[in-house]
Amino acid sequence: MTFVQIVRLLVRFSIVIVGTAFTMAFLVYWMNKDNKEEFKSHTLLNTGLISGYNIESNKGERIDYAFTNNEMENLINMATSLETQKQLSARLLAKTLIDLKNNKNPLLPENQEELILSLQGLNLDFVNSDSLELVYDLLVEQREADKYNVIYNITNSKNPFFGLEQLEKIMVIREGNSDMIRMEYSSIDPYMSQLTLIYLTDIFLKKQKEIKEGQTDSVIEFFETATNKSQSRLKKAEDDLLKFRVQNQIINYYEQTRFISGNKEELDKQYQEQLKIKAGAESALAKVESEIDDKSILPLLQQRIARNQGQMADYTNQLTEINLFNDSTMSKEAIIAKSDLEAKISTLKNEMTAAAKSVIYVNQTPDGLPTANLLDQWLNFVIAKEETTAKLQVMKTHQEEYEKIYARFAPLGSTLKRLEREIDVAEREYLENLHSFNEARLHKYNMLLSSNLKVIDRPFFPAQPEKSKAIMMVALAFIVGIILPAGGIIGVEMMDSSLKSPKNASLQTGLKLGGLLPKSPKKEHKSPIDFNLIRNQAMNLFVQELKVQSTDAKKIKNIVVFSIHPEEGKTMLIETAQKFIAEKYPRHEHDFNWIEIPSILNHPYGHEYVKNADIHVMVTKADRKWNEADQHAIKVYKKFVGKKPLLFLNGVRADIMEEVIGEVSKQRSWLRRKVKAALS
Repeated sequence: MTFVQIVRLLVRFSIVIVGTAFTMAFLVYWMNKDNKEEFKSHTLLNTGLISGYNIESNKGERIDYAFTNNEMENLINMATSLETQKQLSARLLAKTLIDLKNNKNPLLPENQEELILSLQGLNLDFVNSDSLELVYDLLVEQREADKYNVIYNITNSKNPFFGLEQLEKIMVIREGNSDMIRMEYSSIDPYMSQLTLIYLTDIFLKKQKEIKEGQTDSVIEFFETATNKSQSRLKKAEDDLLKFRVQNQIINYYEQTRFISGNKEELDKQYQEQLKIKAGAESALAKVESEIDDKSILPLLQQRIARNQGQMADYTNQLTEINLFNDSTMSKEAIIAKSDLEAKISTLKNEMTAAAKSVIYVNQTPDGLPTANLLDQWLNFVIAKEETTAKLQVMKTHQEEYEKIYARFAPLGSTLKRLEREIDVAEREYLENLHSFNEARLHKYNMLLSSNLKVIDRPFFPAQPEKSKAIMMVALAFIVGIILPAGGIIGVEMMDSSLKSPKNASLQTGLKLGGLLPKSPKKEHKSPIDFNLIRNQAMNLFVQELKVQSTDAKKIKNIVVFSIHPEEGKTMLIETAQKFIAEKYPRHEHDFNWIEIPSILNHPYGHEYVKNADIHVMVTKADRKWNEADQHAIKVYKKFVGKKPLLFLNGVRADIMEEVIGEVSKQRSWLRRKVKAALS
């Protein structure tokens, strides 16, 4: 459709469009004429999701806008949730009941009566306290008791002060792209507007804190329990190790075993050295004894020094004990004891030397050696033998003790290692749980800091009402009343698949347009359009088309006028054409022989005069649709007559007639003439 066609279409239905617009505007006005003025208040909260600082904030860290948007949506949904609105309704009702009990009514005078009426049926005797929390809890308890009490009905009604439907008007939006939330509320009373936002802010902040704390408390409790359990296991493992060390007298197992091993090796080394010394002394003693000529003195000599040998063995044992256990540093008592023992041993040696001299009278041996020298050698070797024998006995005893220590310490190592592993595992588990516990606590405090919403603009008392939107709503309803029917009319027109226009008719039928007639109104004389002129113009074109089609030289042309369906306008066409020819072309009045046949879809037409006709004209209404049955019928007809008939479109709208006959002459106002000139 062209723009001009759209304009013509809208002009044709202008009465319907304008009537709809005025009707909708009137309905909107009528529904809003009794509305009271509304007072709007607002509050602004800073969430700190973007600009805030918390424990986990890092310098230069990128902002997660997806997380921020999700958090903002959660906050908005929480503020507008049904549970929040129910709490808000109960708090407002509790505050109002307390005020009424104390003979206070801060509402506007024109709203006080409506408040009393909205609370009709509610017994105020149960309000026996000025505590808002007590009255609130009592209201919630009664409201949830059943679904038929007065408080439940007030909450779930259209009550202009406490009803959920009224509280749904609260707007909670994000302030631009910032991290602030704006809450707006309008009601018929400025006090209720302010009070509603005050209570909503309190409920919102409390619920936000509870949610954030609840999200982390369970995690903290889990890690706290795990930390306590792992700490108990660690303490038990440490106590087991301590008990094991005390029972087995272990201070430092590895140092002790290293010390014992070193001492044993040193003892074994000294033991081997003493064995060598003893073997050398015994060999030398045997040689010296073999050089003594008088063998009989040896038993006597040994008898004289036997007592001293025993004492020397005892003293040597004691001295060896002191030297073995005090090889690096000696105490003062050990030094005194060692000096005393060495003195005693020296005294015994002197006594043994004197005893030996008393039994030897020979001055020289058979080899010529001095007897005194030989005696000294023998005595030294005897003393050396006794000393080494004593030392070996002590060392042997200590070797046996070291073997016992080895036998005791060997299995202790694996047990100690196992206990240390248990402590290591328990300690690592404890440290890991402690770290997780501290992280969870840190995250909790971080969430509390980050969720610490701040009120930037507190709810205010609106002194002036909002500007009335009634005029704007009426104007909007009027505009919608124009757009909706206009759009519907244009849509219906565009979807209309009827023949209606010459172009559509030719395309759908496949026939050449021979002529058309306009659709005349019932009161044609009142129409601004000259339909007689239009019909004459259309008939003139039709007659000219008939002449063009009449190429045969014979005088009279047979014209068959038919239609597919009955009552398509065949008779009217013939009468109009005959009348026009008689008036405009009287000499050719008898040149055309008009033959009308019934609808070809319902009646037979197999006559020779039909088949032999010169011109065939199919008449069809412009407001009907062309279907498969029509197409098949005309196809059969064309086969029968051997030629294509002309299409005559009947009942065409006057504005569509312009496509064929040119501009339709009509009476137009000055404005319509200007508009037409601008669009042409």
